[in-house]
Amino acid sequence: MAKFITWKSNWYNSNFELFIDGVQKGAITFATWKSDAETTLENENYFFTNVGFWKSKTNIINRKTDQVIGSITYDAWKFKAIINMESGEQYEWKSTSFWKSEWILSNNNNVNITYSAKSRVGSIMADTDNRLLIIAGLFIKQIYNRRAAAAA
Repeated sequence: MAKFITWKSNWYNSNFELFIDGVQKGAITFATWKSDAETTLENENYFFTNVGFWKSKTNIINRKTDQVIGSITYDAWKFKAIINMESGEQYEWKSTSFWKSEWILSNNNNVNITYSAKSRVGSIMADTDNRLLIIAGLFIKQIYNRRAAAAA
């Protein structure tokens, strides 16, 4: 079943609000001075926490079980990331436009989630109900934006 979600981010703290049919159904809240984030989408709660410095990755923790259920690794050029789930599934996040205003999360099989952004608002079109993957695509976008800003 296709899922259409709109989002907006806050100018001051880069947090996200996610809307389905105009009703807020989720959020991504980043920690101050860190790239960790608490996330919710339709009663699913996850915590994204960054580990490591030079070869950093992000662990994904299911808040209901407090178990690590996956991790995200990033490429040095900020155009791709890989989500590795504990189940063995793997998903690739990649930018599809030069200005990084469009991107996709896919396993090149049966999951495709497309994202678009314009200023501080955007949309998500997902052919899956996997809330973790939907949130992860926005989280990765923000991590890359924060790293680019820090490098500038």
